[in-house]
Amino acid sequence: MKNRFVTGFSAVLIGAAALLLFVRFQPDRDVPDSAETVQRPPVIDPDYTNTVIPPNIAPLNFAIREHGNKYRVRIVGENGKPIEIVTRKPIIEIPVKPWHRLLNDSRDGDLTIRIAVLNDNDQWLQYAAIKNRIATEPVDPVLVYRRSEPIYVNSRSMGIFQRNVTNFEESPILHYKSIRACVNCHSFPQNDPERMLMHIRYGDPAGMLLVQDGKAVKIDTRTRFNKAPAAYRSWHPDGKRIAFSVNIVRQFFHAVGETREAFDLASDLIIYDIEKNEVTTSPKISSLERMETYPEWSPDGQYLYYCSAPIIDHDLDIQYQYKDIFYDLMCIRYDVQNDTWGEPQTVLTAEKIGKSVTRPRFSPDGRFLLFCLADYGTFTLFRPGGDLYIMDMQTGVAHDAGVNSDQPESYHSWSSNGRWFVFSSKRRNGICTHNYFSYVDEHGQAHKPFLCPQKDPEYHEHHFYTYNVPELVKGPVRIRPQTLTQTAFDNDHLIKAEFDPDLDIQETTGASPKATVLPAIQ
Repeated sequence: MKNRFVTGFSAVLIGAAALLLFVRFQPDRDVPDSAETVQRPPVIDPDYTNTVIPPNIAPLNFAIREHGNKYRVRIVGENGKPIEIVTRKPIIEIPVKPWHRLLNDSRDGDLTIRIAVLNDNDQWLQYAAIKNRIATEPVDPVLVYRRSEPIYVNSRSMGIFQRNVTNFEESPILHYKSIRACVNCHSFPQNDPERMLMHIRYGDPAGMLLVQDGKAVKIDTRTRFNKAPAAYRSWHPDGKRIAFSVNIVRQFFHAVGETREAFDLASDLIIYDIEKNEVTTSPKISSLERMETYPEWSPDGQYLYYCSAPIIDHDLDIQYQYKDIFYDLMCIRYDVQNDTWGEPQTVLTAEKIGKSVTRPRFSPDGRFLLFCLADYGTFTLFRPGGDLYIMDMQTGVAHDAGVNSDQPESYHSWSSNGRWFVFSSKRRNGICTHNYFSYVDEHGQAHKPFLCPQKDPEYHEHHFYTYNVPELVKGPVRIRPQTLTQTAFDNDHLIKAEFDPDLDIQETTGASPKATVLPAIQ
């Protein structure tokens, strides 16, 4: 009985596959020469039009937003075999293998999509062609992000996930269900999936998980200097040390509009030496007069870039002065061999541009600096005025990245070849952040962004998730979620970071000592 069932089921699968092939590759005769020409391109969702795409990206499946009883799609490259799809539904799912063959054969050429729709009068309407460009350079094949529900009090779906962007495979790296705590701030040195870190924020598993060559350790980054744990991070190019911010964050809510508001009461920078298990800093990056955050090493490792703002006046009501906090873009020279610091330099002043500078990220070759400008503060996720800008480090000139919308653009990171970056945006519905890719040419001009493709093009209409902190890596993260979970709960082997014994703590002022005297927000 079991064998008959398997055999019958296999026959059904074979028959379905044959039907699928017939539907997908039905010949051109379905659309007659008498088809009426429509002078505009059809509306498709997501908007995969007039952009540049990687030669290794997953199929850009889409829904046709034109009424009809039958749809024909023909996808043509400058070389390779065209793909034809005929269906009675407006949902277009492109076969993966033929898609990749076509893109690979047509690198550095145009990709043309022609769509015809059969209307209620049995008249075919042939719409104007959709054009995209296929780049020569691929994008890193794996995207790591935090996926959660958009309501901050509900964490049951939260987790760090990895997605193969050459197809539609997604898998958890660490999920809330296994640790019952917030996970965030995942990071990789030079897009290397074999080395990473992430933070767990509360409960028994709280601490930093550091992964190197398949092994994970748990580190308590708090010291007698920084009572607050490490937060935002940047790996030094040598892979031996990491710059962190330590932040005292507060949150409150508005009655109307964007309800959430988050800001730093205090923040400073520290350097964690992995081999020494040691935290160090300098009064120049942990000043009592300023808040320092969002560290970013230059690709040559000689300079530490960061955002800095005058510290707020705690004698005033913080809820009425948070809009007056503006961050400058700063940098400071750091001699790794001799552990010596230069003097802080201002790269971009908030006063001059009338905006607050946040989240600087260098292209791998150091040519371009991608950063965000906000109306105030650093939490651009909640700011409709948050936009991405690019600075050419050879000229010092910054310009609009050309990828912005009327909704917040927040977190961004580069592909290892410096030709692609990914960022989070709320442009789709104003509530959830989704990940978008953009191609950057040799002049630093970013091209029209496109949404990370899904197998079901209407996925985001049915799944209410927010995707944030997208990081591109050169391959899959191989460490097992079970290993990370076991490490998170193994407090018997917790590594306690030490503070630099050669540094006089009285000469520095970390964020945490000030936190003991900061007023609570009512």
